[in-house]
Amino acid sequence: MNRRRTAFAAVLFGGVVLAAPGPVHAELEGGCSASGQWQEDGLFVDAEAAGDDVVIIPRSDTVDWQGSVSGPPGEHSGSIWLELPPPFGNVEIDNWGGEGETTSNSGSEEYDLPKLVPAGVVFRVAGQHVDNNGTCTGFVNLEIRGGITDSPIFYAALVLTLVFGALLGFALIPVFQAMIKAGIKGA
Repeated sequence: MNRRRTAFAAVLFGGVVLAAPGPVHAELEGGCSASGQWQEDGLFVDAEAAGDDVVIIPRSDTVDWQGSVSGPPGEHSGSIWLELPPPFGNVEIDNWGGEGETTSNSGSEEYDLPKLVPAGVVFRVAGQHVDNNGTCTGFVNLEIRGGITDSPIFYAALVLTLVFGALLGFALIPVFQAMIKAGIKGA
């Protein structure tokens, strides 16, 4: 397998974008294994543990990962994607394919998520690896450490909401004036 793509898959399945002190959970099915250890944060994720927990991750760190499949993969392919709420759908992060006999791989992957990615919001990262031994699928629910106000998107949305509210208020002034006049005439 291509080392970089295998690393990226292991990062997903091991919870590369996860964090919290001590062991946490992801879901992994299909005869493969993966784990990740955050160098600075100290988080360890074993993706074979089942669960639907939300894992809090730091905005940046380096993850030491490992991944393996049950036997020589032969012809293989796979991908990793971010699941966004409707109507946005999925955004592919990476994909791979080829032919190989290596059953395990390991390495380190550094990441640094931009400030535009909001903190305090739950995302699902999922992936699938298909080879001659079968299919391995997995997902992890993650949330970037911090609050919703840590992103500049929050402030842009707040300003737009205030502007829209002010415009709506100005647009309703004639309606309120008509209601007041109608109330005075009816009294």
